Formats: sequence, structure tokens, C-alpha cells
Amino acid sequence: MANMEKLTQFQQEMLRCNRCGYCQAVCPIYDVLRLEPITARGRIQLLRAVSEGKLPISELVSYYIYRCTDCQSCRVSCPGGVRIDQIFASARELIADNEFLPTGLSELEQRVRSTHNISGEPSENRLLWAENLEVKPEGLVGKEGAEVVLFTGCVSALYPMAYGILQDLVEILEAANVDFTTLGTEEWCCGYPLLSAGLPISDLVTHNLDRVKALGAKTLVTTCPSCYHMWKYHYTPDSLRVMHSTQFLAELVEAGKVPLRPVEMRVTYHDPCDLGRKSEVYDAPRQLMESIPGLDFVEMEDHGENAMCCGGGGNLETVDAELSGAVARLRLEQAQAVGAQAIVSACQQCERTLAMAARRNKSRIKVMDVVQLLRKALSEEETER
Repeated sequence: MANMEKLTQFQQEMLRCNRCGYCQAVCPIYDVLRLEPITARGRIQLLRAVSEGKLPISELVSYYIYRCTDCQSCRVSCPGGVRIDQIFASARELIADNEFLPTGLSELEQRVRSTHNISGEPSENRLLWAENLEVKPEGLVGKEGAEVVLFTGCVSALYPMAYGILQDLVEILEAANVDFTTLGTEEWCCGYPLLSAGLPISDLVTHNLDRVKALGAKTLVTTCPSCYHMWKYHYTPDSLRVMHSTQFLAELVEAGKVPLRPVEMRVTYHDPCDLGRKSEVYDAPRQLMESIPGLDFVEMEDHGENAMCCGGGGNLETVDAELSGAVARLRLEQAQAVGAQAIVSACQQCERTLAMAARRNKSRIKVMDVVQLLRKALSEEETER
């Protein structure tokens, strides 16, 4: 079995785990459940037994492998440099191949295969976010030769509470005279949720690459860290500059194309795992916030490479929504501890997860995307041009 061979090739590497406990100290799931098999070192021992034929793949093994946000805090904290992320990715492929995929993930796969998005909605709904734009830009969909193609992502395009991120980004791009377009209904899920579950994604990758190539854009911009990570490290297209929206906007601000007015607010920044630890983008979002006059920016106790996950990664919300919410509450408490009026992130999934946690815990703290904060600071003269 090919996927068993993939896991077996890590046997020697799994032996390098000396059970030091560094992974336990940074694991948000362990902070909630307090179960040893849930830690990276605990799961490695389970997978060693599976790879050596001492333990069969089962629902119990699946339970522990998928109760994970895939935040990779364990990877960056491992003193032995064990490739924990690759080991667990191989394990998820093996579990999916043996039909022990959690029910929620099987349903997710069916939605993506049939409708090409995570919500299961018709492709036409990918443009609903644009309906409330005061002025719909010319060439918003399928404009050949545009300098920039905006890859909207499933969450921002299909979940109403995240529509504002794309709407505000469009207004900023228009104010800065950026020549951009989107794939519209031709955009498919980037494949990250399926990849994270251990499922194949080649059809999604091929489709999106072909559609973007046909437009001839030189730069692809996305607000979604998962989409960014996929395009940057899995699609790796030739002659196409892949940028997260914070990187692109930071360049526009630095070039003086986005004049900003003061915003009097105390904010803290939540590093998305897919943008931070997995893609090493830490500076651009902070540069944007530091460029806004009057903004009081403070860091949480855990930030940058050591930032705590919001609880929304690794398909955890699909597998165990209650556990996802418990992790989000821990992150919410860190933001409250520094007296922030708002948690700012650069990921629509983080925004959704933290906003729901704030509502459940009756917190008055606001949750917003960096794009939304920048739009708030955009000079009114620019938006009225």
C-alpha cells in the first residue's frame, strides 16, 4: 500500500523523538483536552506502532490524528527537528485511504468534488459578495491582460460574515488604481482543506492554474492564507508573482498610493498559522498597522512564530466544533489580557473563529481583518474619486 510506505519511510525519523515535551507545552489541543496521545509526541508513538505493524489503523487512531489544528507549533518547537508536519500528512493520507476519514471530512470532500467549493453552493454564488459594492469595477470578472488576478477563496466569497473583506479590498484597489480582475464563477477551491485531510487535489490545482494562465495576469493576490500557501508552495506557477493581500497592500502603502487618516484604537494582531508558521509572512501585516496614524498596536503574549492557533485550522471545526471553540477561547483571553479593543488578523477563517468565540463568551472585543482596518483608515478623498 503506497500510503503505508509513505509513513514507513519516516520510521527512523520518528525514533528521533525523545519525548522531551516541548510539543506538549505549545499544543493548543493539549491545553484543552490534557490527553497525552493528543500531543505530537503521543501521536508519533501511535504512528510508530502503526508503521511497524503493531497497531492497526482504526477509528481511535483517526480520532487522535484529526483532533489537531495543524498549526505546526510542535514542528517549530521541536529541538530535534523532526518533520512532524510531513509525518502527520502521511498519516492522514493513510487514514483516508483506509476509509477512517471522519464523517465531516467525507462530507466536505463530497461538497468540493461536486460544487468545487467548501460550502456546497452553486458556482454562481461566488459573486454574491460583489453585489453590495457601491460601484462594481469594470473588468471585475475574467478581464484578460489585467495586471492582477484576485483569488477570492471559498470563505470570503461564500460566507456572508466575510464578504466585507473582499469588498473593502476592492475599494482599496480601486482607490490605488490597480488593474485587477477575478476568475468569478470559474474559481474553484484551492484544495487546501482536502490536502489537509489527506485527500487528492490534482484536479483542483490543474483547473485553477489553467484559468489564471488564460488571463495572463502577472500577479495573483489573495486574502486567504490557505490559498496563498497553496499557490506559493504547491501550485508554484511559472511567471506569476503570488502575494498575500497584506504583502501587496504594504507595497501600495509604501509607494504612497494609499493615503491614510488616523484611527484611534488599541489593537492586537493574531498571526494566522497558514500565513505565519507555514509561510513565514510576519512583517507585512504589522507594517500595515504601524503605517496607520493614531493606532495603538500591542502584541499578545504569544505572537509571531510562537502565536497560538485560533482553533479554526486543520479542518478542526468540521471534525469537532466544540474543541475548536475551546481553543479559540484561549486565544481570545490572550487578546483581552493586553486590553485590546480589537483583534486584527489576516485570515477570514481566523476572523470567523475568533468572532464566534467573542460572541459565545459575551466579549465586546471586535474582530476584523487587516484589510478592513486599512479600509477604515483610507482617506475619504480617495474613496470618493
